[in-house]
Amino acid sequence: MTAALNSDHPHASGIRALFQTALIIFVVTVSIGILNGTDLVNFDHQALMGHVHSGTLGWISLSVFAASLWMFGESGSHGWHTRIALLLPISAIIAITAYVGAFFLTTDVRRPIAGSVALVVVLAFLVWVVAQSRHVILSVPRLGVLAGVGTLAVGAVLGVLLGLEQAGTIDFMPSGASSAHPATMVVGFLIPMGMALAEWRLVPQSVNVVADRRGRIQIAAPFLGGISLMVGALLDVTPLIGLSLPLEIIGIVVFIRRLRAPMKVVDWIRGHWDRGSVATTIFLTADIALLVYLIVRYKGEVDDAPPHLLLALDHMMFIGVMTNSLFGLVDNAAKHRRWPRIDNWVFWTMNIGLVVFAFGLLIDVTVLKRIGAPFMGTAILVGIATMSARLSGPTLRT
Repeated sequence: MTAALNSDHPHASGIRALFQTALIIFVVTVSIGILNGTDLVNFDHQALMGHVHSGTLGWISLSVFAASLWMFGESGSHGWHTRIALLLPISAIIAITAYVGAFFLTTDVRRPIAGSVALVVVLAFLVWVVAQSRHVILSVPRLGVLAGVGTLAVGAVLGVLLGLEQAGTIDFMPSGASSAHPATMVVGFLIPMGMALAEWRLVPQSVNVVADRRGRIQIAAPFLGGISLMVGALLDVTPLIGLSLPLEIIGIVVFIRRLRAPMKVVDWIRGHWDRGSVATTIFLTADIALLVYLIVRYKGEVDDAPPHLLLALDHMMFIGVMTNSLFGLVDNAAKHRRWPRIDNWVFWTMNIGLVVFAFGLLIDVTVLKRIGAPFMGTAILVGIATMSARLSGPTLRT
């Protein structure tokens, strides 16, 4: 049983608009990824920055905003929250789209200006979610979203400040800021979010069950680990970076133990995107294992690691953890389930392509990267088209 988005949800139209925009922007991310991964086009640094941020901001962050509205707005907003909630979807769509465009178009002060507008939207979402948390059951998925959106806000502040520094407007950021920003976005933001979305899909009723002690530990440990990693990287304090490792490990161990029963019964042949939640768990475990290796091997100086290892970490997180979960979430928000058999092909082709691509990066074998990229990317594009079609048209399920 999955938690479908009911047509009477107070924010159903805004949620679907956020997902549709996220899918459209994701086309840009994936198209560049296919061309770059196969080495057919040698993109410059600015285009690659646009590729990264169209994925993290356009695809992932807009989808997380949709999940926030869905989870925390189920029973409607209260007081002034109502007015903010009505403005949040369109504000996020405009601000994030403009910010993503700025990465492709400019490196001057106009980029952090666009980022500042996006930051206001992120902070507005955080304020709304925190305010709404007083009126909903604080379940494990909701705690995960709270932790994720809170960390996203911190990462957004760092991103804007870095943009201002690169534009020559400010000159006070610590030398570790360029490492702290991606660490915050990849680890602190996405690990709790990946856990929350996977659990919501696997156990839909969990969103309305008060988080028990194990559930709170599951979210608190990686959240604190992400903060420790960010502060350690920002201030170049190696012990803080090392402290993040046991916290991340505790989080994933508790997560697997809590959800091992629903994961065992997932149908790998006809399980639709429930399989994506299990795949999220597998890639999350692999990501944390690689993170542990990089921090131990390079004594906290992760930037010293070869770029191909960092790229493997990023792609396993963005595709393996988040896209597997987000496709399941978008599928739950769909008005109908057009072309259901395509899910099987998309799931297996995307994930097998990702395994080949990531393995090629891990062992630094270019031919594997070139083989995996088009399979993974083509499957994602088909998935995008399918999900977009399901979000539009008449509502055939409630």
